[in-house]
Amino acid sequence: MTALAQEFGISDRGLAKVCSRHRIPVPPRGYWAKVAAGEQPKVPPFLDLRDRSLDRVSIRGATSALPDSVAELARKRKTERQARAATIKATPESPMPLMENPHASVAKTVKFLRTRKPDKEGVLSATAPGLCGVVVGAASAERACFFLDALARTLDEVGLSLTADGEKMSVQNGADKISFTLLERTRRLKYVPTPEEIAREDKRKEKRARSLRRNDWASISFGSSPPWPEYVTAWTGELVFSIDAWADGLRKTWGDGKTQRVERMVPEIVAGIELILETIRVRREEREERERQWKILQHRRQLAQARLKREETRLSHLRQIIDLRREAREIREWISGLPQEASLSVDSDLGRMLQWVEARLAELDRQTGLDAAKSFAGEGDLFPAVDELEDPLGDPPVSSGWGY
Repeated sequence: MTALAQEFGISDRGLAKVCSRHRIPVPPRGYWAKVAAGEQPKVPPFLDLRDRSLDRVSIRGATSALPDSVAELARKRKTERQARAATIKATPESPMPLMENPHASVAKTVKFLRTRKPDKEGVLSATAPGLCGVVVGAASAERACFFLDALARTLDEVGLSLTADGEKMSVQNGADKISFTLLERTRRLKYVPTPEEIAREDKRKEKRARSLRRNDWASISFGSSPPWPEYVTAWTGELVFSIDAWADGLRKTWGDGKTQRVERMVPEIVAGIELILETIRVRREEREERERQWKILQHRRQLAQARLKREETRLSHLRQIIDLRREAREIREWISGLPQEASLSVDSDLGRMLQWVEARLAELDRQTGLDAAKSFAGEGDLFPAVDELEDPLGDPPVSSGWGY
């Protein structure tokens, strides 16, 4: 189960659930240990079911829809992560050391978090130009500094450089760029007033009651709500790193858990940044290739339109010549059918008409002769020696109406 789950790109528990839904028997717990010990445990029967919808099993892992290069990088990083997790598990978590020489890309933000006084809510917002866009409570400032330094140095190891953009941080690889933030989780809590605030509110209510008894309306405070907020924002001390990008199903958020802290997730975070950058690169190149193919197709369609227009011009000229030749043939047939006594003398109407017909025949012969054909062939590049309108791929597919 574990080996197949890894091959399919899902967890072994996920594969077990797929088998359960489709009534597929699986080896029970301890089955392979018994086989290794030389035993022959009973194999659960594979039953034929009447429900044909269970015959088709669809297994979709986290990396199944990813491009090949991204999926390969994801598998590589997963193997590294598993080896690193085993090392971390065997090594007890040590106290966070004091970071003295922060990485140059985060030094300004580290100085801000260490020297700037928090606001009235105890919050430090490093969101000015040149800062990393970190928003944390004052108690989490040193953890944020340690994380930023570790992140910048680990990015350097894989050939990426962290850039502080003010509202966010970013890394860029060639034409591809992603942004990310480090924030602290907050929680909306019911406000609990202090004993002093409760005492002041009790005194206010008592004073209001005395004024009501004396009908002293001028001194009555008509506000009934207590002078403190109903809810307050509590800073939990839990840090969250989030990548601001479409991740194609890849992980893009890491946060403090019950035992794990983001400081120890830096290698996994950098691996996640690499995967998303690679995904963006592949998708961008796929998009650019689609655009390139679309432009090629549009050009081929323009050539096809030009060829069609040229062919229509050729046919129009050819039909004109054929019509003229047909006219000449019919005139000759008519002349040949006249009686022998028909004279070409200009002394008669018939003679003058026949002379006009002969002139017409001469003009038709001129318009349909070799010189006319040469003139037609060389007109407007209708028959060029090098055909710039030729498409080696033939005619393109007919447009569907959507530009494709």
